[in-house]
Amino acid sequence: MTTSELKSKLQKSLDYLEGELTQVRTGRASPAMIEDLPVKVYESMMTLKELGAITVLDSQNLSVAPWDRSLLKEIAKAIRESDLNVNPVVETAFVRVPVPALTEERRKEFAKLVSSKVEETKTSMRNIRQEAMKDIEKAFSEKEIGEDDKFTQKEEVEDIVKDFVTQAEEIGAKKREDVMSV
Repeated sequence: MTTSELKSKLQKSLDYLEGELTQVRTGRASPAMIEDLPVKVYESMMTLKELGAITVLDSQNLSVAPWDRSLLKEIAKAIRESDLNVNPVVETAFVRVPVPALTEERRKEFAKLVSSKVEETKTSMRNIRQEAMKDIEKAFSEKEIGEDDKFTQKEEVEDIVKDFVTQAEEIGAKKREDVMSV
């Protein structure tokens, strides 16, 4: 595994973490909270962002304006049945989604969720590191590289992984701070 392949895999883990954390509520309305919710329409499953425009009305309200108004009830049902604990209101042309302020208890739950997602990412990064180390050992055992190269490459892998793990921890800390701020 080359260093560019290693960095690419680690970056994908980091990108995945960022994507997961956008779905964690911070008490402010954000389209990312609901855009990937599955909705059963036309005898198949589609995401909310495929069915209409999601906009922020104000810091506590979202609006979903479907391109097909006959889907208003299905969209409201999907949002209501999600694990977001919000109660959508069907208006004439859109679904309004009021986002209640988070309680202290809920904030702590979300902070724990952020921590667990960061840990999952760090585990994924450690697995990528193990894979890179095995590749180096294999190259050494097949006499493709010398012992000095083996140690140099291992150190390089450690440094790269440590840098990405630090980035993941910083992203998590920032998100926990956002979740805990009122």
